[in-house]
Amino acid sequence: MKRSRLAAMALSLGMVLGIMSPALADKGGDEPMDKVVEGSLIVTRVGGVGAGLVLGCPVATVRETYKSYTTWTPELADKIGGKDCGPCMGLVSLVTLPASIVWGGVTGVYYGSKNAFMKGFTEPFHPDSFSLGKDFED
Repeated sequence: MKRSRLAAMALSLGMVLGIMSPALADKGGDEPMDKVVEGSLIVTRVGGVGAGLVLGCPVATVRETYKSYTTWTPELADKIGGKDCGPCMGLVSLVTLPASIVWGGVTGVYYGSKNAFMKGFTEPFHPDSFSLGKDFED
């Protein structure tokens, strides 16, 4: 059962990259060397996408969880007593921590996958493909 899931994931990744490759072949220049270089880079680009998915999704999830927690907690604490009140921040954290974990998990997987496919294919193994750049949500 695990092998069939892995095979299905590999097949879907291959199909997505196969759909993207005609756009790269039409980049310009009719020289045979350009076509050879673009064809040889497909292995590197597939590796860049795979590494971006494996490493970039957890990084984006942690970043999104932290971002949502640090944004939501003071905002909600201001509504019940102020962000300077320690007990108010503690009480609000009981709500915002689980909510930010769920929200960070969903948006982190989205942004991590998006960065892996978009930036990992055009610039393999670049920090942006691992969601490590400054603006990883582009």
